[in-house]
Amino acid sequence: MKNVGIYVHFPFCVSKCKYCNFNSYQDKNHLQLDYFRALLKELNGYLLKDICIDTIFIGGGTPSLMFDGAISTLLSEIKKSFNVLDNAEITIEANPNSVTLSKAREWKESGVNRVSVGLQTTNSSSLRIIGRAHTRNDYVEAIDILKSVGISNINTDCLIGIPRQKLSNVKHMLNLVNKLECTHVSVYSLILEEDTPLYKMVKRGDVKLPKEEKVLNMYNFAYEYLKNKGYCRYEVSNFAKEGFECQHNMHTWQMHEYIGVGAGAHGYIDGVRYSNVTSIEDYIDCIGKGKSPIEVKEKISKEEIYEETIMLGLRTKYGLDLKEIKNTYKKDLLKDKSEVINNLLKNNLIKIENEHIIATDLGFTVLNKIIIDLI
Repeated sequence: MKNVGIYVHFPFCVSKCKYCNFNSYQDKNHLQLDYFRALLKELNGYLLKDICIDTIFIGGGTPSLMFDGAISTLLSEIKKSFNVLDNAEITIEANPNSVTLSKAREWKESGVNRVSVGLQTTNSSSLRIIGRAHTRNDYVEAIDILKSVGISNINTDCLIGIPRQKLSNVKHMLNLVNKLECTHVSVYSLILEEDTPLYKMVKRGDVKLPKEEKVLNMYNFAYEYLKNKGYCRYEVSNFAKEGFECQHNMHTWQMHEYIGVGAGAHGYIDGVRYSNVTSIEDYIDCIGKGKSPIEVKEKISKEEIYEETIMLGLRTKYGLDLKEIKNTYKKDLLKDKSEVINNLLKNNLIKIENEHIIATDLGFTVLNKIIIDLI
């Protein structure tokens, strides 16, 4: 039996963040029940034999916005339809202002053992500009609620490079996250996506983003601060206390297979990458008519998988397994890229340990160049 993950997408939000280009919608909460019924039908349609589910990730959107009973019913149905391992990692994403005691109890009782809370920043001015609907105090209360029901494996999402953000704001944010003893911290740099309100605000000159050098200083500060507090950077943007790395994300970076269900969800099974229709209404309609909601299917070539293995592997602290690459792809990196690797070693951008090529701290600052050189 092989291990496979499940990703479940809930595309509902109270309001759309101004930087967000994910598949999520506001003002469509009236469709929650119809959507949920369609979601269960899609799940029950998977007849995959000889698999075990080792991770379940419930993302969005804002899954914590779903009606009471939705998550417990979802997980119950997954456990009926699939062989879910006893030690499976089960994560739900949550916004601070939608975490309630009753929902937290439901999650805990239904098997959720990891919650990812979207803080982004503690600066109230920046929160307003990027369209976040919560406050610093909402975040603190959400963490307290989760801990009160026995959920202690908590990730906090932090965003750097947003308007009006200073290094002192990043320090305050990380101080709070550390004080609340979160086991995992994600530090993402803002990517300004076209067709988002924030992109238009920046283009019009209504707001300014911090300069690239300042954002790099924020990231470097976050790295040093978290390292000193006992968090290990196991991927470019992800830091965890020992034993609390996100298994679902790790498996994705390691090209493991996963089932994606819900509007706009992506999956990767048997060498095929696929994605569902993005519209909530179209998704409900497809399922209602007994049609597959899958909109795009793509068979991934061995060469493409190899390139992604290089790219994703170098983003992690584990690096590239030279022996595995040789066995799987029949490529001898040390031989084929000897000159490139020697230059990278000489410039202290990579190191070779236990037959793994791993980016150094300096290498992480020019990771894209290393990836291109080795591909």
